[in-house]
Formats: sequence, structure tokens, C-alpha cells
Amino acid sequence: MSRFAQESAEHQIPWLQGERFELALDSNVGAVHSPAKGDNTLTVTTHRVIRLGHAGGAWDTEVVPLNRIHEIEILDVSRDSSKLKNGLLALAAGVLLAWIIWQVFEVMPFVILSGGLLTLVGVWQLSGYLFPDEDGALLLHTGSHAVRHPLLTTEARRDAYLVAHRIYELIAYAAPGVTGAPSAPAAQPAPSSVPTPPAAPYLNEGSSDSMAPPTLAPPPENGTALELAAVLTLALHSVPNPEPITDVAERVVRCIAATEGSMSYVTREVIRDPSHEQMTHGDYVWDMEFASPDRFRVTQSGWSDTREVRERWISIGSEFYSHAGTWQKPTDLTRFEPEQKLNRHLTVGKFVGVLRQGHPTSHGLDSDGEKQYLQMRYEPLNRETLAPILGNPSPPQGVLGFAIIWIDTETDLLVKAEVRVTEATSGRQLLFEQAFASYNSDLQIDRPDAPLEPEPTN
Repeated sequence: MSRFAQESAEHQIPWLQGERFELALDSNVGAVHSPAKGDNTLTVTTHRVIRLGHAGGAWDTEVVPLNRIHEIEILDVSRDSSKLKNGLLALAAGVLLAWIIWQVFEVMPFVILSGGLLTLVGVWQLSGYLFPDEDGALLLHTGSHAVRHPLLTTEARRDAYLVAHRIYELIAYAAPGVTGAPSAPAAQPAPSSVPTPPAAPYLNEGSSDSMAPPTLAPPPENGTALELAAVLTLALHSVPNPEPITDVAERVVRCIAATEGSMSYVTREVIRDPSHEQMTHGDYVWDMEFASPDRFRVTQSGWSDTREVRERWISIGSEFYSHAGTWQKPTDLTRFEPEQKLNRHLTVGKFVGVLRQGHPTSHGLDSDGEKQYLQMRYEPLNRETLAPILGNPSPPQGVLGFAIIWIDTETDLLVKAEVRVTEATSGRQLLFEQAFASYNSDLQIDRPDAPLEPEPTN
């Protein structure tokens, strides 16, 4: 199904798994933030650049993966003011000389040879000013080839720098969890600038086909997965008539210290469209067990239109094991760099960043009937704070977000966080929910099929 405007020829190019629209550059209009329909457009997605040209009734389409772009060049061709000045002077001099010669000699050949030549030089200079010899252009060099996109107006030349900078960001900063793509794909297939979560690597064909609600991986022997599920589904309500909380700042400091000092925990992150009650296309769930400093066991579930697809992997230091029917140890670890980055993204650090950088706009005391939790609301979140949550170092402009964080009043540990992100123009939303449990428990994350014994020091 096309995610580009049906009026353009780009609908002939299907999008890749997890690909989303970033921005486009029209040769006449400049930068646009929705899929463009013009005759000469350069469309930038999270995976590639698509240039669409139209000349003489023929469409010319070029598709370049972002990782093939070696250099970005902008030819900012503007009108040469010296040609305007010289042209006007030569034109005036030619007219004046022609008038003088005519007054003295009244011989037309002399007038044409003297004043006419100067006038022609002036006209030639003025035409060079009005019609430059070369259009401006944005060039994307791929080694043996260069994609050339014309810049026909001042707006296009101005916005070319913005587009070049965004392409550079997408190349330089690979978001967690995207295989072969430098940014996070959208959770929904609509072309929009709504920030999107770090998405899953491409889903394989050998995974589960059910559309059942998300389930955790088999719980460890200590039952941490059951505890985690209970935290994520906490039915919290405000404590009636609580005593005033006067030490919020001190509690935050204690939470940061206790949470960052934890040696292990389990976590589940759910990223979904809050307008749907059931998990739907583009929604993801990650379940992770973490043991300091660098042991991760992850189960990833992603939803397409027809099924749920599940993947698993274990990461121990520089070693990586993936599960595709049976456990395997890949020889080419570069293929799994996105999963390694996703490991770190799923840790509690990004919410500790909210505690450090933000100032709660409100706070209260919640309870599940047994335990009490300090609830703190941060609104709005600035782009710097949102960046690690979205897995995007440069979130799009016009993005609004707020966070609610719950801290266990007994342990001072961060147990749950909820972030809601909204695009200001369209109102489209994404909901990020993450729970943490079993802090400092004895989690055994070992190599697949290996005996549970101490691992040798690398």
C-alpha cells in the first residue's frame, strides 16, 4: 500500500518495513513536511532518499539508501550583482555613445558599430544576471554516482541546508532497533512528523502468528516476570486526604541514586497507539532482563495487520545470540548492532534523565491498595528530554509530550513511567509505558544451553 500521495509517481515505490517519512524538498516551494506532489521533489525517509523528476513528459525516479551517501553538496547559485551593474553601465554607455555619434555624423552605420555593440554587451550582461548559466542544486554523492536535485527558487536554496542537515542526522545517528536504517520507524503507516519509537528489526517469517494480547517470556525461577506484569497493570488511585509531601526534591535525589545503583532488574516497555484498545499494526512490546554491567535477555513482539511476530536474543558483553527456531551465535555481529543499541535504550536511564532535567509540575500520592507510590507529572517535556525516550537525537519540531513517573515510597525505586507524545498539528498520539521490577534480584543471564555457572572474565 502506498504511503505517498496517490497523485505522485512515488506510489510506485512501496515503503520498507518500519520506514517513515521525514521531509521533502520541492525544487520550487522548498521544504515541505508532508509527502510532496510536485514535478521535482526530493523525499527523505528514515531509510533512503527518493528523487522524483519530471521533464518532457517522462518521470525520472532515483532511490538511494542513506548508508550509500558519502557526501552532501549544495550549489547555492544566486544572481551575480556585478553582471547587473556592468550590464546597466554598458547599456547606458551604448545608448549615450550612439546618441552622440548620431548628433555629430548622422551616419547610421557608425551609430550601430559603436553604440550598438556596447548596447549588445549590456543586454548580454543583464541576461546573465536574469538567467544564470546554472541552477542551484543539492547533490548527494554515492561514490560513482551523484543524485542532483535542482534548486530553482530562493526558498528551495534556503531550505536545502535544512534538508542536508536532516539527512546528515539520519546517517550519523542510528536509532535503536532499526536494521539498516538511521532512525526509528513509525508506529502507524500514516505520513506524519509524529516522533516514533525505536522500532523492531525486520520481523522474520518463522514467528508466532497469533493476535493475542502481549505476553511475557517464560518467567525466571524467581517469578520476576509475574511481578513485572503486576507493576505494569497497577490499578492506582489517589490516596484520599494524604499528608502534604514536603520533601519531593529529596525523594527524587534518593530515587536517582537508588535506581542508578541497581545491579539488575526486569522491565517491559509497550509502545502503542492509545486510540486503540487492542494491540494493532505498528505496536511493539519489549520484555528485558538486565544484569549489570552488560547482560541482557530480550523478547520482542511486534504487530502487523494480521499477526504478532516475536523474536528473542541474549547479549553478554560482546557476545550475541539470536533465536530463530534454535539458538544461534552470528558470526557477523554488525548485523545485530541495532539490537545491541536497543538493549541500552530499554534501560531505566532515559527516565532518570527526566528526573534530572525536569521539574515536576504536580505531584501526588497513589496507592494500589497495598503500597503507596509518589506520582510526579512533568509537562511539557522539552525536545532534549524527549530525545532519549524516542530514540531520536533530533525530535521533529511541533512535538508535545508529558511524562508521569511513579516512585515506590518504601524503596525509592522508579517502578513505572508513562510518556504521551502528541503532534501539535494533527493531534496524533503515541503512548510509551514502561514498568520496572525485581531490582537487585539474582538474575541468571547465561549463554543459551550453557550450565548456570560463573562466566569466565572476558
